[in-house]
Amino acid sequence: MHIYLNWFWLIALTLLSASIGHFIDNQFIFIVSVLFIVFLKGQQIVDIFMELKHAPNKWRWLLLSYVILLPLIIGFIYLV
Repeated sequence: MHIYLNWFWLIALTLLSASIGHFIDNQFIFIVSVLFIVFLKGQQIVDIFMELKHAPNKWRWLLLSYVILLPLIIGFIYLV
């Protein structure tokens, strides 16, 4: 049952990120919002679907650093 709630959460975040452009006109807020959703989805995938929540911290943080750094780099490219 827990996996279905996480799957639903990922679907809801995907729909939110796809429709957020209709509600937000400010480019900065739009990009930050979508990249934050990307971070949330990546964190869910790493922790729940890859089952690294209880893995050694080295592996978990290695993959979470990708989830953190990639949106930061993309945000920097779009905002500069």
